[in-house]
Amino acid sequence: MIEAAKKQAKKRLRQMGIKRAHLNVLQYWVPYTFADGKAFAPNSITVELTFRCNLSCQMCPLDVPRVMYNRSNHEYVAARKKEEMTTAEVLALIDDIAAMGVKQITLTGGESFLRTDIFEILARVKARGLKCCVNTNGWFLGKAQARRLVEMGIDALSISVDGPNETHDLIRRREGSFKHILESLTNLEEAKAELGRSNPGVGITCTIFALNQRNFSEVLDWLKDYKVISSVEFEYMFFTERWAEEATEKLIPLPVAKKEEDQVLPFYLRDIDVDVFHAEVQRTQAKAKEYKMNVAFQPPLKTKDEIGKRFFDVTHAYVQTCFYPWKAARVNPYGDVYSCSIDVAFGNIRKKSFSRIWNGDAYRLFRRTLKQQGIFPKCTKCCALSDRLWDQLPRLRLR
Repeated sequence: MIEAAKKQAKKRLRQMGIKRAHLNVLQYWVPYTFADGKAFAPNSITVELTFRCNLSCQMCPLDVPRVMYNRSNHEYVAARKKEEMTTAEVLALIDDIAAMGVKQITLTGGESFLRTDIFEILARVKARGLKCCVNTNGWFLGKAQARRLVEMGIDALSISVDGPNETHDLIRRREGSFKHILESLTNLEEAKAELGRSNPGVGITCTIFALNQRNFSEVLDWLKDYKVISSVEFEYMFFTERWAEEATEKLIPLPVAKKEEDQVLPFYLRDIDVDVFHAEVQRTQAKAKEYKMNVAFQPPLKTKDEIGKRFFDVTHAYVQTCFYPWKAARVNPYGDVYSCSIDVAFGNIRKKSFSRIWNGDAYRLFRRTLKQQGIFPKCTKCCALSDRLWDQLPRLRLR
């Protein structure tokens, strides 16, 4: 009876246009408004376990060579493998964030499953009662790995798909990448059926940009028969320009701490044909309805004008207010704590616990500066700015 009531409540909320994320608004809006840079415990933490990867996705900010290294990022992060957080350090981080009240952790990379201790890490996450999502490119989910994930009760997997078959492999720069994803989905489906489990839920994330603009809707044709998939999200590519990075650095009164990823991507990746792209969005929506699949676009751009501004006007943002640093954080493979893609580190968990860093002086100053600005110039195409609810919330200024 309780479960039936929950389903009815969720259905009613969806009809009203209220998403689950909306129910957590007070968790970040209250401290944003009243706490002078402080925040409640974050709802979620993203831990970048490694920047190493077996693929070289053309739009991946980790794959863009950086002048400061004078070599490819793949070589650079491979050379830094010994600097990655040890198993003990990751486990201690999990204990710390669980104790401070964090509800969810996302494990990502690079490729998460290149960490040989991934299952030990996952075991600790579940032992501490955290909800867990693992981001992966789907290459390493063999039958044994899939079964183990199901047995452990991992809550969610997010598998990235860049297009149908050949398009996906072209973007990933490795033949057989798409085939591995289909095999992984089959392995997960079989393991869940054999064990009678509903988790992990499997979400597909497809980054949409110039290289797949003519056929990203075909992702649904390939995946429609996999019952293991709970959702498909088409996410607009995040990018910026160097002037926006430099302008952002001038606005933040904290030292710059350059991250490995570089969001200043080559222009050819966003050189879309607006008419073609818009038509493909419409095809995707029609197929989602036909196949009865749970499909969303982030952000949900509807017009050609919106799509054109997304790719060609770096100053245009879908949302003008950011609450992200009040609700979430990232820890890179080397223990540095960042809010997001902004090149400011607030401390390192090897020197100070995350729970102490979270409301430290640097983090509070960053939040106050962001609140004053709304968003920074670098933020305009950020994937987190996808819900206009953030612009609709009252921005009170206390005297």
